[in-house]
Amino acid sequence: MRARNSTAAAGESVPPDALLVERIAALGDKTALAELDARHGMTLYALAYSLLFDPAEADAAVAVAFREAWRWASSFDPCRKSVRQWLTDLTRRAALG
Repeated sequence: MRARNSTAAAGESVPPDALLVERIAALGDKTALAELDARHGMTLYALAYSLLFDPAEADAAVAVAFREAWRWASSFDPCRKSVRQWLTDLTRRAALG
């Protein structure tokens, strides 16, 4: 099972999700990807588990979704959907694919 904690300390400015995706696309920023995982990983795991009913397969589906997010970050369009929706779509596709 996935365990996640936010990396932002109290009082720190927290970048919006879309900025994190932008950093991944422009800079290959692994810290930005880790922050997205910390913010959304448990929710995505819950979605994958609800579709697969297997902890290992759910974890694998989330891992695939984040690999796809890394790979396709430059194609993300915040005008079309939120980062949360985008990650949810990637996770659902990974789980059902």
